[in-house]
Amino acid sequence: MIMNKGTIKQIQMRVIKLLPKDKQPSIGILCNDCCSEVSRLVASWIQEIDKSSRLLILKGINVHGTQKSHDILAVLTSNNDVYIIDPTIWQFFPDKKSILLCMSNNLEEALKEIKEIYGGKWQISEEIFKISTADREKYLNIISQTISENLS
Repeated sequence: MIMNKGTIKQIQMRVIKLLPKDKQPSIGILCNDCCSEVSRLVASWIQEIDKSSRLLILKGINVHGTQKSHDILAVLTSNNDVYIIDPTIWQFFPDKKSILLCMSNNLEEALKEIKEIYGGKWQISEEIFKISTADREKYLNIISQTISENLS
């Protein structure tokens, strides 16, 4: 399956399902401080449906005028399209309707656009090759624990 907006919408629904239905004060609060794990979990979901895409974790420092770091995902398809996905976009942009941040046909251009949107300094942090079932479970546990802490 090739990456497209429909696929991204399905992935977004899977991310939202990680959140407790009965306690949603703000999706941004619930997503806070788990961008690394959610981005890697989303990368594993993409690997399930699209084996040919290259997956990169992009790390931003001093994002959106804060001292925070933030991880997002770049999907480089075999068609030379670049999809930039922020699975926890709501912590910075609570009204966003999609986790798709931008699309490009060039990673450098996408990085420039990310910098315009978020500010800070951005770079490739790592390439995702294979995420094991054990790693997925670890990410899910960390996400669940972080959400619980954010609710208390």
